[in-house]
Amino acid sequence: MKLLSKILGITFIPSIVFAEGQKSAGLPQMDISTFPSQLFWLVVTFLILYVFMSKYVIPSLRTTIEERKDKILGDINEAEAVNNQASLSLKEYDDKLNSASNRSSEIITSSKEESSKYTSDLKSKSDDKINKMIEESMNRIKLQQKDSENQVREATLVAVKSIVSKYIENVPSDDEISKKLN
Repeated sequence: MKLLSKILGITFIPSIVFAEGQKSAGLPQMDISTFPSQLFWLVVTFLILYVFMSKYVIPSLRTTIEERKDKILGDINEAEAVNNQASLSLKEYDDKLNSASNRSSEIITSSKEESSKYTSDLKSKSDDKINKMIEESMNRIKLQQKDSENQVREATLVAVKSIVSKYIENVPSDDEISKKLN
């Protein structure tokens, strides 16, 4: 303390500086006489913490970081493999689509040629066959028309029955409904 007062040029008054029952003034860690013990415990504490960190904490952190790194690299490699596979699948799909398109164009062209040849042969051979086919088609159309009309009537009957059943308890028969509709 005397050395410090000589360096700073300050004189201390003991009754003001010291607290009751204390032999020195100020903070104990600033007392030069306790520096060696403070340095000793600093070194001991540092060494204990260093050994603990180097033996337990850092290896576990290192393994965790390595595991994460390996997992990330594995995920990246897997994603790249899936991406490559998807690219190959897309390329194969495009190739198949292009070949199918080319093949369909060829089929359409050959079909057009065959149909025009077939049509010209049919026209030149016989108008009777065409007329006969037209008659058969007309008959089929008439049959389909009758069938469609029957289906429409049946659907109408079902619709009318369901509507009437919601408002009237005694639902009329199909014949009665048909008479009223016609």
